[in-house]
Amino acid sequence: MAKRTKIQQHRLDEVENEFGPLLLACLKECSRGRWGLFGQNDHVDPDGRWLKWPEADRLKELAREIKSLRIEIGGRNENCERFLDSCSLQGANVPGEPKLAAALLAEIGQKV
Repeated sequence: MAKRTKIQQHRLDEVENEFGPLLLACLKECSRGRWGLFGQNDHVDPDGRWLKWPEADRLKELAREIKSLRIEIGGRNENCERFLDSCSLQGANVPGEPKLAAALLAEIGQKV
């Protein structure tokens, strides 16, 4: 394994270790009624005045980094992919964020 690949793998391990517990914590909080995790209402609050949620912002940042590293290294992080897919859902017929969070928790086998 090349040195660059080892460094990337080490970084990926660090990011995924931080992502997992943060994902569960954010999903549980969102499923209890907090909005701002999936970005459904970002257009209503573009400056983050009402929906500011630093942990959710960090989670999205980690998810994007995992996806980027996985593209280079290979493999998939299923929970990361599910989360990013949920963040991309937009439209009038999409369930609200608390329902999306509960559904995602159920998919990954966690209780609300």
